[in-house]
Amino acid sequence: MPMQAAIDYLVHLSISRRVVRPLVIVAMLPLAVLAGCSKPHEVAGPGEKPAVQEGAAPRQLAYEHTVGFDAEPERLPAIHATGLAACREAGAAACTLLESRIDSEPKAEAVLTFRARPQVIPRLVAAMGNQAELAHQSTRAEDLSGPIADTGRRLTMLQNYRDRLEDMRNRAGNDIDALIKVNQELAEVQSRLEEADGMRAELAQRVETELLNVTISAERHRPFWKPIGLALRDFSGNLAEGIAYAIMTLPYLLPWIVMIAFAIWAVRRLWRAVRRRAAARQAQRATEQAG
Repeated sequence: MPMQAAIDYLVHLSISRRVVRPLVIVAMLPLAVLAGCSKPHEVAGPGEKPAVQEGAAPRQLAYEHTVGFDAEPERLPAIHATGLAACREAGAAACTLLESRIDSEPKAEAVLTFRARPQVIPRLVAAMGNQAELAHQSTRAEDLSGPIADTGRRLTMLQNYRDRLEDMRNRAGNDIDALIKVNQELAEVQSRLEEADGMRAELAQRVETELLNVTISAERHRPFWKPIGLALRDFSGNLAEGIAYAIMTLPYLLPWIVMIAFAIWAVRRLWRAVRRRAAARQAQRATEQAG
């Protein structure tokens, strides 16, 4: 009987989860509609947050900034190093380097991507902006209030379910079958808990820190003759590649060339034969009329 009672309880919990989840989704539909009809967020420059209306619940926003600088090609490495140094100076807890790249050919460009605290973003931009000209700047925000709330509710439900399963395991006694089933369900619930907790941590990191994409180029300071010099420098290589492609394509074209040449020859031969016959008929008719 204890085993049967445990199984019945598990079935009851499983059915309850299937019933509650659709009801929660249906109940949240009006909230989703209201959220979709709300006004878009006005986003300011890097590190600046839009004002929150008085009495309204603060929204969980994830910010992403994109900044472009323009400078002389020879100054790109120094500006790139300045951005790296500013991130290191802020500390590992406040700034993390996600991408770092610098190219000299064929287009002089440096790229940096940081994930940093909001108060660090303006310092990073200012450190690089002191040595370069600001070309473009933009900021966008993603509202994560809904996903964070959903993840929190999911964690609470999973934790309550896990507590009930642990209580059932303690009451199972020597019922081996019930213990096996409860432990299997506990393992699955624990896996879902860890997944939800990791998702919550990722969402929290996106809200607590901001993404900064920096591009440093030399487009405005590129000399007039630079593209011409690059084209002349690559001429021999491009010519060799063109010859190689032609040689690679020739085996595929040869059969078609032979077939097309044969078709042209056959059509011309047939046309000449038709013309000779027509000329012979005309000559025969002329002879008959003369006789």
